[in-house]
Amino acid sequence: MTGIEKAKHLFQEAGLAFPTIPEEFAPRFKERGSWVFSTRKLEESPYVLDHYVEEAEKNPVKDYIAIAHSGHGVNSYAIQYYLVQGALQMFLHLDWGGVYSDAEKDAAKIKDCFSLADKIVSTAHATAKLRRGDRLTVVGSDFYGSYWLKPGEHRHERRDDSKTPADVLAEVLHWLTENHRNQM
Repeated sequence: MTGIEKAKHLFQEAGLAFPTIPEEFAPRFKERGSWVFSTRKLEESPYVLDHYVEEAEKNPVKDYIAIAHSGHGVNSYAIQYYLVQGALQMFLHLDWGGVYSDAEKDAAKIKDCFSLADKIVSTAHATAKLRRGDRLTVVGSDFYGSYWLKPGEHRHERRDDSKTPADVLAEVLHWLTENHRNQM
């Protein structure tokens, strides 16, 4: 069984949707631990969202994808989906698996977010708006706030908790789609 097959099976057994894994990642996508799948070794727990966002902001990072479920305590558990591919840097940290969470509601939210993420990945690669060296950063977290940065924009330290991960993903998809249409 391949890493993708193992991950899909695990997510399906848990009643969760699974995002599309870009073809280029398939040969390197491996199980790295319990509920941890990635194309690279992860030095830090996938739960530590800021580590992966800051790593990509500060340094050129080789393209990778990581999908995991991790957390701590009774209600601080999340599904992580981190994708760095070309100009796109997307980091999703979606609530799932806590004692006090609503599993059906969270699974529906994850399905919606993965669907939007899949559309963003395909649209980002089809648009001429993103050029080599650009960085489109998308961060969607139920715990740490959600935001996105167009190429050339920089993150502000202030958190904006008013947007859900799905809100931010929808904004990014709209921006990419509008820019793609305007170039035709």
